[in-house]
Amino acid sequence: MRRSVVGLCMLLLAACVPVQQDTEADVAAIREVIAAYDAAVNAGDPAAITALYAEGAVSMPPDTVAFSFEDGQPHMEEMFELNTFQLASVAEEIEVDGDLAYAHVWYEQNVTPTAGGETTAMQGNWVVILRRQDDGSWKMWREMWSYVPPES
Repeated sequence: MRRSVVGLCMLLLAACVPVQQDTEADVAAIREVIAAYDAAVNAGDPAAITALYAEGAVSMPPDTVAFSFEDGQPHMEEMFELNTFQLASVAEEIEVDGDLAYAHVWYEQNVTPTAGGETTAMQGNWVVILRRQDDGSWKMWREMWSYVPPES
């Protein structure tokens, strides 16, 4: 009887211990999403960009209203017709909590008009909330960013 009670207690204690997630694998997968985003922007590929966003994704750009990502597709196509981009992002911090994660990303980007003209250099912070999908992959779900003025 005593063994049964001890065994039951150990079983109950084991049930209270949280299951360890493979956060290293999650962080690596999120870094891959960010790298894929850079590659898609640099290639001027709106479809590849869209594929990185979860259903119902929302973008919150600076100085304007938020929009659902699905509504942003026509804007992206026009943006790539008018400009070429060279984007480089570095995830400075990634935290995973269950099926949600956030990344604080530093980015540097050059924007060049396709019709000719001077390249504009931008840099800033990008915060992305990602959601784990049913297949275990990560997709961007919420994002907002800011620009940092160039040093004088």
